Amino acid sequence: MNKKKTLCIVLLLVSFLLVHVQPVWAIGTVYVRSDGSIEGAGLKLEGGVYVFTGDIYGQIVIEKDGVIVDGSGYVLHGMSEGGIFLENRSGIVLRSLEVVDAPFGITLLGGRNNAISKSNCSIHLKDSFSNTVFGNERINLLFSNSSKNIVMENNLTDTFGYGFKLQSASNENSIFGNNITDSISGISFHGASNNNNIYENNIVGNADGLIFYNSYNNSIYDNVIAFNSNSGIFFRGSSENKFFRNDIVENSGPVICWYGTNIWDNGSVGNYWSDYNGTDNNLDGIGDEPHYILTLQFLTGEDYDTDNYPLMNWFIIPEFPSWTLLPILLITSLMIILAKKKIGG
Repeated sequence: MNKKKTLCIVLLLVSFLLVHVQPVWAIGTVYVRSDGSIEGAGLKLEGGVYVFTGDIYGQIVIEKDGVIVDGSGYVLHGMSEGGIFLENRSGIVLRSLEVVDAPFGITLLGGRNNAISKSNCSIHLKDSFSNTVFGNERINLLFSNSSKNIVMENNLTDTFGYGFKLQSASNENSIFGNNITDSISGISFHGASNNNNIYENNIVGNADGLIFYNSYNNSIYDNVIAFNSNSGIFFRGSSENKFFRNDIVENSGPVICWYGTNIWDNGSVGNYWSDYNGTDNNLDGIGDEPHYILTLQFLTGEDYDTDNYPLMNWFIIPEFPSWTLLPILLITSLMIILAKKKIGG
């Protein structure tokens, strides 16, 4: 009799563990319908916020304006199909989301006045205007015909592609306060993406820092553009982009320009160039001689753009991402050791 009781207790305990310890997850597309109801498993409405109840394997489609979705520490697995999809939505807040195994973690199609924050995934804005992307970790961005958006205080990276690509007339976006690192291209402008403002960013340790293809009248100022392995700034068929008060430091090719003429000062202040060898006899912080930037023109061959007011010192004290400090310190230490050996010898 005692053995039977013991067996029953053991079976009850095993049943309890199977029910309560196994991970909670859901499969399939989850909808937030236009009336606010949820169709599918993996989300619940709690205090006015749609929160994950576990990992979701599938897609989330939001059909209602003005909702908040919070990942709650769980992961959306896109199953190689889709992540979170919004079409013609406004007033949506997406936060604390991690999306993996999806072409894009978040897609805004025709979206206005939405916000994405504290998330970790790839994000695509298409035909979308006046949205805000801020405070995200390890994201990469694609804007297609998307204008007047704000991109601020994000960490952008993509070892196999672009950190941030603007294409198809993505204009008048404000891009500031971001760390853009470890990407094939930090920020690239394609297809007449014009009149964007790019400022106060660290664009450090990419293959190419900034790339411009057939894009014009962008303003780039107060940035650190440093330690990029192919070029700091690359142009093809792009003109009238204005650069001033940038620190352009130790890029493998500081500027590579094919076909185009760009502007390298604001009429009184230019940029700091680590390869500038001029003097400053009046000690006003601006070089006495211009800094010349080689360009290659289609009809005339070699030519030069000019920074008329090159800075003698860094304009910004850079806040490099922590991973960049180690190689910089190692290189500096090695140079000191070699110098001491040379003096000793």
